[in-house]
Amino acid sequence: MKKTLFAIVILFSSIVSNTPFAQEIRACDTDLKRQEFFNSLSEQEKAQYIQERANYQQEIKTFIQEHPELQSSIHEKTIVYTIPVVFHIIHENGPENISYEQVVDAVEHMNKDYQKSNSNWMDVVPVFLPYVADIQIEFKLAKLDPNGNCTNGVTRTYSTQTNDGNANRVAIVKAAQGDWPGDKYLNIFVAKDIGGAAGYTQYPNNYLGSSMSNGIHVIHNYVGGIGTSSSTGIHTLSHEAGHWLDLPHAWGDSNEPGLAGNCSTDDGITDTPLCKGATTCNLNMNSCVEPPSSPYGYDVVDNVENFMEYAYCSKMFTLGQKARMHAALNSSVGGRNNIWKTTNLAATGVNAPDILCTAEFKSDYQEVCPGQPVTFQDLSYFGATSWNWEFAGGTPATSSIQNPTITYNTPGTYQVKLSVSDGSTNKSITKNAYIVVLDEGLALPFIEGFENQSFSDNFWMIENPGSNNKFETTNTTAYTGSKSIKLTNFGQPKANIDALVSQPIDLSSITNTTEVTLSFRYAYRKRQAANSEWLRVYISKDCGNAWEVRKTLKGNSLGNDIATSAWTPSSPSDWVTVHMINITSQFWIDNFRVKFEFESDGGNNFYMDDINIYAGDPQDDPLGIDTENANELNCMVYPNPTNKAANISFTLNHAQNVDIQLVNLAGQVISTDRIHASEGKNLVMMDVDNIQAGVYLIKVISGDTQVVKQLIIN
Repeated sequence: MKKTLFAIVILFSSIVSNTPFAQEIRACDTDLKRQEFFNSLSEQEKAQYIQERANYQQEIKTFIQEHPELQSSIHEKTIVYTIPVVFHIIHENGPENISYEQVVDAVEHMNKDYQKSNSNWMDVVPVFLPYVADIQIEFKLAKLDPNGNCTNGVTRTYSTQTNDGNANRVAIVKAAQGDWPGDKYLNIFVAKDIGGAAGYTQYPNNYLGSSMSNGIHVIHNYVGGIGTSSSTGIHTLSHEAGHWLDLPHAWGDSNEPGLAGNCSTDDGITDTPLCKGATTCNLNMNSCVEPPSSPYGYDVVDNVENFMEYAYCSKMFTLGQKARMHAALNSSVGGRNNIWKTTNLAATGVNAPDILCTAEFKSDYQEVCPGQPVTFQDLSYFGATSWNWEFAGGTPATSSIQNPTITYNTPGTYQVKLSVSDGSTNKSITKNAYIVVLDEGLALPFIEGFENQSFSDNFWMIENPGSNNKFETTNTTAYTGSKSIKLTNFGQPKANIDALVSQPIDLSSITNTTEVTLSFRYAYRKRQAANSEWLRVYISKDCGNAWEVRKTLKGNSLGNDIATSAWTPSSPSDWVTVHMINITSQFWIDNFRVKFEFESDGGNNFYMDDINIYAGDPQDDPLGIDTENANELNCMVYPNPTNKAANISFTLNHAQNVDIQLVNLAGQVISTDRIHASEGKNLVMMDVDNIQAGVYLIKVISGDTQVVKQLIIN
């Protein structure tokens, strides 16, 4: 087989957790973003903004004065406000596409925090016990969308905007399915990355009003406490919802916690003591002196256990914070006074009984090898009591249990049908071409030059989640023959991911004494020097159920030549030959697979040719070897030091056999690999993760020519 939008937005980025932040996650961008926004306004707009904010603050103050009962606990355990919630999951088919169960868990934790039913609220510092508040708010997933159609309160959208949420906040909102008004739903946007923070939202303001942007942005691993999240992110949404309901951080509006100047600012809430802002759970911290107007009557410690702090031991809101949130919910600013009204609760269906309205399912795998079991999960909502499954090509072919496991033995593409009932209502769904059963593994040697490959035989499978340019065969250039495979990357959006995935290849005949090499050639150019694009080579030992990265080339390691217009390789010197000698024995199975994944960053076109897997002596090399020695090697070893893998790069004038040796300082040869190297640039990756730390020598031997490089293994 040679086979002009104007939106005035105040962003609040924050995170509350029980353990310190990972270094790459910023705690809070609140005041920085607000200042950036304010500085962007014209002088007239600044004056208007200041006046509108002052009017709003006076409205909040008046409401609190007129409702002194909110400063007591006499009405606890009575829900006053119900808020419909929709989670918009923006994903790239990765772990950020969190489960429905994780969404439900997040809502449950929000309700515990807002209804004083979290298990540890009684453990707060005793001085604060009388001030722990039941906010009397419940959050409920919507059951009706804006058009009155059934929903489970979750939308899912594939989008590469998950890579840069801070710069593309508007794009993330636009990527979500539908138009969900912000004065009818609390919209929570879940993504892989939102610009370096765990979450952010907006104070109530009329610039956003009823728009869908009037919501919360959060990264997936800070949603609830299960799935991709943990105890670290369990209170993040409670914190962000506090901002959404007009709560500042406990230390006020300074740029960050811990600053000495924070003692001269305030959050405007009397029963949250003055503080600098904590970043550790120091229950004895007393960072500021309380003023005489404090309700405590003496200089109390900081309320580090407050949900609006960063002390990682969040347990409570105060009664004063409750009054402020109730005031926000009774203000027309930002539409907060509409979201909990009886008419809106009916329109969003949050209090409606569960009625079966949609049949839905998913499976743990959609692409399998013959004989591999597939487990199906019923996702129908709401209240199904009986299930009737039909599995074309499956064993068994039918099932009446809710979550069956089915085995597929014959290669092909098959549909799945699910019919559900609650006893009175019946719903069904059919997914055509849902299960793909791959062919039996192809025997070695595997030689692919794409000469006869049009993808009609389906050996190579194309992943193109962005539905734009994808891997395709081309007859405009090749290293050997007349065809290669091309990804038209020139003009593609950044963060676009495309992949070329093989069907199974049978490596089970390989013995423990045989060398195995995966080799391929690629040609690539940057468009600008700053482009940093990725080529990742994955291999799988279980038919693609799990993938392991065995080769990564990024930025200048992939290529540092530049072409400012759409580029096509024109000579053998434009190609790099990669030799992967790390296909270890655990992968010598009958359903081995390989995947080549390219991630774009605005660069130029990418080509591949001559993908080969072979075992045996050098004379078995499917590429063909010239016995003439090269004049020079131009060898480099990187990264150096390393602790996982070393890349050995060298250049040959002629194709020939090259030995790569790893030698210790005592002269002992630790390993020797013979590479069937090609004319031009060659790149070999050597695994060293099981080699003892120390100083070694890399010897590259080509006939009578030898180059020695030092390698430090950490």
